[in-house]
Amino acid sequence: MAKIQIYGKTYNIKSSSGLIETEEVANYVDLKMRELSELGSKTPTLDLAILAALNIAQELMELQKQIDAQNQDREDKIGKLLLELDNELQIIDN
Repeated sequence: MAKIQIYGKTYNIKSSSGLIETEEVANYVDLKMRELSELGSKTPTLDLAILAALNIAQELMELQKQIDAQNQDREDKIGKLLLELDNELQIIDN
């Protein structure tokens, strides 16, 4: 169980993720909320949390699209290499 703090409020959280520490995630969410609070007037905390969630989700989706595009490029290159290899093997067999 981790004790984290986001935007001045403390939470006790149990996380099953082993790749990224809960504290690191909490710090990132806190940072996003604080960045947004500097831009606007007295925005309620719930609204800041929702805006932060939207911004983080957008970042995630943009990264996922980049990864998908990179994976597709790699698959295309592998497909071309396999075709070239197959053509060369056919030439050798003949």
